[in-house]
Amino acid sequence: MEKVDITIIGAGVVGLAVASKLSTNKNTEIVLLERHNSFGKETSSRNSEVIHAGMYYPTDSLKAKLCVEGNRKLYELCKKNSIPQKKIGKLIIANNEKESEKIHSLYTLGNANGVPNLSLLTKEQIQKKEPCITAKSALLSPETGIIDTHQLMNYYEKTAESNGVIIAYNCNVQYIEYNTDKYTISVLDADNQIVTIQSNIVINCAGLHSDTIATMAGIDIHKENCKIYPCKGEYFNLSNKHKNKLNHLVYPAPTQISLGIHTVLDLNNSVKLGPNAFYIDSKDDYNVDSSHQREFFDSVRTYLPFIEFNDLSPAMSGIRPKLQSPKESFRDFIIREESDNGLPGFINLLGVESPGITASAAIGEYVFSIINGL
Repeated sequence: MEKVDITIIGAGVVGLAVASKLSTNKNTEIVLLERHNSFGKETSSRNSEVIHAGMYYPTDSLKAKLCVEGNRKLYELCKKNSIPQKKIGKLIIANNEKESEKIHSLYTLGNANGVPNLSLLTKEQIQKKEPCITAKSALLSPETGIIDTHQLMNYYEKTAESNGVIIAYNCNVQYIEYNTDKYTISVLDADNQIVTIQSNIVINCAGLHSDTIATMAGIDIHKENCKIYPCKGEYFNLSNKHKNKLNHLVYPAPTQISLGIHTVLDLNNSVKLGPNAFYIDSKDDYNVDSSHQREFFDSVRTYLPFIEFNDLSPAMSGIRPKLQSPKESFRDFIIREESDNGLPGFINLLGVESPGITASAAIGEYVFSIINGL
């Protein structure tokens, strides 16, 4: 039986960030378990790769605080470690009175959350920045950017490993049992053998499957209201003939469950559109429904008048681990130690969707502070 101080379950961007931060204490034995053959195979690698600023989330929520703090930390981290990123800024646009009210609300909320340098733009000011789009007013967020998420995860992984973390891929957790003061974790390893780990602390960073891990540990996810609802988002490529027409990310006013179908610029100036958002039953259905092309075209044509229907082609999809059911409007991250549920030293991270990448370094420090308080 392997004995360690800390076991982290899930090597997405958050699990890796947590491992990287916790490993700065060189006297701590840490193992990171991941069921796939490499890091970030699910939500962390299937998203818009945006560094968010923090104006979408209720003041004093974990999402707001960790996003604003994480934005600053992430730019510092990228600069120090040569991780590719660009602070290109974002326009959240409005073309009617209802949308205008939404962006004014986001401006007020962003200022309350401490998001720096927000400003409201007139139609004339928008045209100077983005002459190819249609918008009557907009909220400019200059602190929003884009990042190479794979390189970020690679940095977290290499940092953790160089500090002594054992990262075990192709390792699928089978059960978790708490006995007196330690956890016994049964794992099906890469050789299809059952191995057992004894751990003082367990950190659940399993993303889409975090409710499954919580259930294994003995959490009643229905009583605790922490069931994961998979929410799918699809992306469509935009023809390369439009590659250099936009200078900023351009977003519509947000909907109840998403930030709306927006432009997704990558570090090579290629453009995708997405994501849409709809709840599904499966946690691994990544097919893109080509019939949704009309929905995408009609949605973005209102503010990207230069595109034609055939400029779009199916790209990819991602699935977010939402805590909010289809009937709810907002749920915050759950990041907590579960002593109140009879599981001291078990730390749950549930519903860590957007802005999880932006917040990753801040989440690592947040978990570090929880452990230091135990």
